[in-house]
Amino acid sequence: MKTIKTLETSLVSLDCTSFRVPFRLSADSRAVLAKMMERAPFGTQTSTHPRPDTRPFAVVRHRGDAYQLLSDGNIVTEAAELQPILDRLASDLMVHVANYAPDRVFLHAGVVGWQGRALIFPGASFAGKTTLVAELVRAGATYYSDEYAVLDQYGKVHPYARDLQMRRNGAQAQTPVPVAHLNGTTGATPLPVSKVIFTRYVEFGHWAPEPVSSGMAVLEMLRHAIPVQRAPARVMAVVAAMMESAVAVRSERGEASEAACALLLATADG
Repeated sequence: MKTIKTLETSLVSLDCTSFRVPFRLSADSRAVLAKMMERAPFGTQTSTHPRPDTRPFAVVRHRGDAYQLLSDGNIVTEAAELQPILDRLASDLMVHVANYAPDRVFLHAGVVGWQGRALIFPGASFAGKTTLVAELVRAGATYYSDEYAVLDQYGKVHPYARDLQMRRNGAQAQTPVPVAHLNGTTGATPLPVSKVIFTRYVEFGHWAPEPVSSGMAVLEMLRHAIPVQRAPARVMAVVAAMMESAVAVRSERGEASEAACALLLATADG
């Protein structure tokens, strides 16, 4: 940890990397810096060798009555409380890492392992990804992620096994839930993808999966790929490679427990 001088305020800072992407976290107190580290992307490590392309993120008090989030010296947002600042920091850090990871493609998707292969559930926030992943883990699937499918150049999915971020009764706030609390296990090795499931919770919904062509599945997944605007050719190649081993289906669903059981039974024989 070192001290730097920024905006005439003495800041403490840490240089970090996540998925080989560098960034610097700075704050005007060690307590706030520790909270910033808690919201850093899963797998973040500190570094003693800062790189010239390191992007700085800072949280500071402005005139003692508000917190500000700064990136590259520019004000991103400000608030009277620290929590919304940390929430925005977590989001911006994740987008930064996902955009610049040199050998990974990040999709917004839940992921579980089942019989040596991965099931992927692409979807935006409030689509019910975490709830469905949690039920699959309770039913015996291996936990890989509730938010990001992390793909390598061969289309295999790697663990992003942060605590599940559960919403209670559709609330906006999220509560971290370790996978151990679901009596589940966490994946440790990359898996080929066997099935891509496009689904969303609908009250009284009925699970009735219909096939989706590989071409349509690729186009749909591009909507959920974070780096698609920055590296469209690479994203397309990786998603296409993933679909070489996968089939895609689409269905609404009702209760997650029912959909989870139906999914695992349908996938048991391939």
